[in-house]
Amino acid sequence: MVKLHKLQLDFVEAVLARNDQAIAAQLSVPGGTPESRLGIYRSNTYTNLRGALRDVYPVILRLVGDDFFDHAANAFIRRHPSSSGDLNDYGDGFGEFLARFPPAAELPYLCDVARLEWARGKAYYAFDHPPLDLTRLAAIAGDRHVELRFKLHPAVSLVNSDYPLLRIWETNQPDYSGDDHVDLGAGSVRLLVTRRGTEVVNESLGAAESALLGAFIAGESLETGLTRALERDSAFDLQGSLARRVSLGDLVDFAV
Repeated sequence: MVKLHKLQLDFVEAVLARNDQAIAAQLSVPGGTPESRLGIYRSNTYTNLRGALRDVYPVILRLVGDDFFDHAANAFIRRHPSSSGDLNDYGDGFGEFLARFPPAAELPYLCDVARLEWARGKAYYAFDHPPLDLTRLAAIAGDRHVELRFKLHPAVSLVNSDYPLLRIWETNQPDYSGDDHVDLGAGSVRLLVTRRGTEVVNESLGAAESALLGAFIAGESLETGLTRALERDSAFDLQGSLARRVSLGDLVDFAV
């Protein structure tokens, strides 16, 4: 008797990799062939997952068109099948996939656009978090402040790009009007993406603050984050940056 786990793996292989041989012999399909029934399931699976990717990455779709997008999506689906019953969870890593996808080589900014769109989706669905407990923070001895490891709100992501990513994103919004020219040589950007209230926002950051917050996301200490920030701007205002991030709700917790 074929073990259930082996049958399930063969079924996934047939649906995603279009390899019916391993499972067709194990199936009995009245009124049709195993291949034809697998084809129906395969078509529905790909259609649903492509639809999920289109919902998450509308700017990518607008930039490359239907045919290119579906070709890329099909390749992504084969290599990265869904592991969740919630389609809102599907699509993580599409930016990294596009960075290595040969047909996208002539559009080097495309992977960064995908990372921005995924960050916006993550921000929209992220759980809320209580604000930082300033009383608890004030109780930490001054000589231990360098050991603090701040935690950012679950909605926060940092997206850096060598291209004018925000301009690319803005000019490809459905309600955008005006000059849609984008100069790809206009320079790099560093963005903080989060949800404030019910609105998902893209905020441009300076190099120093981006380095500080990047260190926090990586679990590094305040001392390490400050060192990295000062390497980029010797006049960086740490106190002002921390106060602003607390007031905006971006910093929500800490550990020592």
